Amino acid sequence: MSRAVRLNATMDEELLTRLDAYASERYEDRSTALRQLVDFALRELRKRDAIDAYRSGRVTLRDFARALGLTVWAAHDLLRSEGVAVGHGDREETAASLASVLDQLGSSTAG
Repeated sequence: MSRAVRLNATMDEELLTRLDAYASERYEDRSTALRQLVDFALRELRKRDAIDAYRSGRVTLRDFARALGLTVWAAHDLLRSEGVAVGHGDREETAASLASVLDQLGSSTAG
């Protein structure tokens, strides 16, 4: 774990009230609640950016998975849960992947 650093922030009273309510509901102190919320928001924004990049065709499924630290299958499931159509690659890519899987299966049953 990295070293904690003190941070000062200014926010309006209504936002502070909402932060304190969040902290109270979870039996956390204000600082812990703020860390949790910032972490969640940054992860969610990263996910949204990656989904937008995939949806627009700027990245492949493999790139999308790598950007979020997921397996390709987990990335596939995430995209489907978000209502994003998942491409299946071209015929050559699919054939090469299938051949690779079959070779792996063949070598694992031969031994």
